Amino acid sequence: MTVPFPQVPPGQIEAANVSIAPDGTKYVVPSGMHERLCQAVVPDAGEGTQDPKTELALAGWVSLHTDGLTRRVYIDAPDDFADTAVVKRFARAHDAESIVMARHPSGDVTRWQSPSTISVTEQ
Repeated sequence: MTVPFPQVPPGQIEAANVSIAPDGTKYVVPSGMHERLCQAVVPDAGEGTQDPKTELALAGWVSLHTDGLTRRVYIDAPDDFADTAVVKRFARAHDAESIVMARHPSGDVTRWQSPSTISVTEQ
């Protein structure tokens, strides 16, 4: 599989949008380009499929992004996602004041008020 975005160098998560493959490889994803990434990762998605970020989460990818305006971090992740370290690093890199994780396919949403309070066991 070829992914059309550069990989994030180890230890550096300062991009506004990062997607993490199921194998843990982190990729910089330019804002608004989840559709291209989805086509590379889920090429057989048919008509009437879900939002590209949801499709990526269902395929096991985690997508983290921040709007850069209000210091909110949004995470689309599969239900079994448990890597709080990468979420904390990303949130701290963006001085996040709040973090929201939407899980797929359950649709559960969890919110935290600071990176230090992130725990995947909270519901």
